[in-house]
Amino acid sequence: MGHQQIMLVLLGVLVVGIAIAVGVAMFRGNAIEQGRMALINDMLFIASRAREAYLKPAQLGGAQRNFSNITMRQLSTMAENDNGRYFIEGASTDELIIVGVGRMVAEGDTIRVRMRVNERTNVIEVLH
Repeated sequence: MGHQQIMLVLLGVLVVGIAIAVGVAMFRGNAIEQGRMALINDMLFIASRAREAYLKPAQLGGAQRNFSNITMRQLSTMAENDNGRYFIEGASTDELIIVGVGRMVAEGDTIRVRMRVNERTNVIEVLH
């Protein structure tokens, strides 16, 4: 083979290698984002259940307008699923803090999302 043909083969191998590396990076980034969105979706469901329990009177098994009366068992039958684990980090009369820890490991650490729930809004904070 001539020098020109060898250079074309090397250039082709280099282009294919770069394309594979970019594809793997894009796939990994998308997988991490999907895991984070799955955690947030589960936590939004838990937050709606928390708000429902908050508004219910104690006679009906509710928290009687006090988030500190709410337990994770009231919010979900499973504190763990395929997406991650969920737990109550803190609670006060008018606010509940829920944390979700994902199953996927990203950059040597797990995906973590914190949600602050009050009577009207949810504030989502991505920890990692």
